[in-house]
Amino acid sequence: MRTPLIARLVLLAVTLGLSAALALPVSAQASTAQVAAAPTAGAVVSAQAGFPTVLTKNKIYRSGSVGTIDCSPTEPRAGSAAAAKTYMLQVYRCVNQMWARKFKAVGWTYRVPKIVIRTSGPKTPCGRLTKTYWGHYCPHNQTIYILLTSEQIKQPFPLVLAKTMAHEIAHHVQQRSGMLTPYYNLAYRARTKTAKNLLSHRVEQQAECFAGVFLSGAQDSLPVDFEEWEHINNWAVKNADDALHGKGRNQVFWLERGFQSGSPAACNTWVVSNARVA
Repeated sequence: MRTPLIARLVLLAVTLGLSAALALPVSAQASTAQVAAAPTAGAVVSAQAGFPTVLTKNKIYRSGSVGTIDCSPTEPRAGSAAAAKTYMLQVYRCVNQMWARKFKAVGWTYRVPKIVIRTSGPKTPCGRLTKTYWGHYCPHNQTIYILLTSEQIKQPFPLVLAKTMAHEIAHHVQQRSGMLTPYYNLAYRARTKTAKNLLSHRVEQQAECFAGVFLSGAQDSLPVDFEEWEHINNWAVKNADDALHGKGRNQVFWLERGFQSGSPAACNTWVVSNARVA
């Protein structure tokens, strides 16, 4: 599970001193009305066809609102790899604590994923980490791998780091709640590249939504800077299209949906039309 393109491209923009580009004009309908839109009954029926109930009716959707999360990581200092690592580990603990509560709410036991944060050594059991793909979740050993690049260390962007960590842990949540195995089975049987990509979009955009749920609960203590939030999302609508993650506007839709709801119930990407995850 690769680093979401939103995180990668925003970090690149900030690193290159292009933060002004994050404020590219986007209509209010793109940032607000999309989030409020609900799937129609017809779209739900269409999307559910062929998807197992572990995806469409998973118990994690019934785990309730996250409420307020007390998470106050130490903001990373520019130029300090140790500070960036400390920040990410603190966020890692907060996100896992949230999911442990959600699993307990539905009668499950949560197992914390392993975490490996590096400044070098890109190889992992699930592939290579690069400046482009600097974080991923490996379901084989249930481990999150993060490569802190020289650019990130030189100019860390806390909101991107926190969201990336929450996104990768969300893939672990999908694994522990039984969703990844049926996803892989469906992807294996997919007859076209388009069909395979749409399945990937559902997994990745759900992870974005779960990340938004965490950020919603931790918005005051983290904190979430809403000017940065709007800049990131407005920019991503225009620039974050990706074959594996889907259109930038749909990635933002699910991130915002999770954030505004503060509940995993909002993150069921398996019961919406293909257009909502394209």
